[in-house]
Amino acid sequence: MTKRPVDDYLWDRSGEDKDVARLEALLSPLQHDAPLDELRLHRAKSRWPMVAGAAMAVAAMMAVIAWWQWPRTTHGSISCTAGVGFAFTAKGGDVACNGTALPGGVLPTGGTLDTGANQAELAIADIGHAQLGAHTIVRLDHTAIGKRHQLFLQEGRMHARVTAPPKIFAVATPSADVIDLGCEYTLEIDRNGAGSIHVLTGQVELETGNGAVMLAPAGTHGRLLPGRRASWPVSDRANPAFSAAVAQLEAGAPDGIGLVLAAATKVDAITIANLARSAPGAEKRRVLERLATLVAAPQCTTIDEALADKDLFDMWFEEVYLVHIGASDGVAKSCPTP
Repeated sequence: MTKRPVDDYLWDRSGEDKDVARLEALLSPLQHDAPLDELRLHRAKSRWPMVAGAAMAVAAMMAVIAWWQWPRTTHGSISCTAGVGFAFTAKGGDVACNGTALPGGVLPTGGTLDTGANQAELAIADIGHAQLGAHTIVRLDHTAIGKRHQLFLQEGRMHARVTAPPKIFAVATPSADVIDLGCEYTLEIDRNGAGSIHVLTGQVELETGNGAVMLAPAGTHGRLLPGRRASWPVSDRANPAFSAAVAQLEAGAPDGIGLVLAAATKVDAITIANLARSAPGAEKRRVLERLATLVAAPQCTTIDEALADKDLFDMWFEEVYLVHIGASDGVAKSCPTP
């Protein structure tokens, strides 16, 4: 029988090797006596990307929280003492700009001015001025030299006078948007969002929630109604019966349009022309037929042509405006027989 080499002990512990046995005894305290878990080792290595990702998520969350709590340019935090905006001067006592009582300053974009029991004068960029009455709250929504300037009148009274190209200045209200066409007017809004407008010079456009646009020239007034509605501009010379008929139409009276048409005189043509702009399709012809008896359409335009061609209707509306300001008599010229 062949005897195993003595070094077999190193590999399978067979045979005898005193030197190796003594070395084992010396190193035994350092031996690993648990099973090797390769999967655990793999998991230990792969945890670092997860830990790093979690740390990044926590850092991002902390950044969001810090941003949320950081003072931002909202009510009470925008400076009202310098910068771009509308300059204001208080009258009778300090007014509140973004919650800070001041005798004057600059209303910045996004800022709110509350006159409280006092009054204020507000510069509308470099194109005009507005007088703000007591208990008036306005917000500057946008301003850009050479472009559009826009205020929001939440409530109160504003008397504005502007010299600028059409549609450079606008005032939004809870009821309608007032687009300045270069004029002077007084605008009032109550806490319910209702109010009125009185145009003294020039003219304004009234834009409402249903897309209707009405023209209110100097010498007219109108009511602004809750729910993004505006009444039809009425001449300051209108008789009480006509004004009452318009009020009935506003209130939704049965055949309110018929009541207005029946009460109209030549002075009221501007109201009838605006009514033609906003009347339902089925009623538009009836309104234009009544308008033709008050102010003749220019260039022998027929009602059918005015209904079919917006440019021809706008030409007729312009003739009504000229009659309103006394620049035309609105009398029909001789036209060929159809």
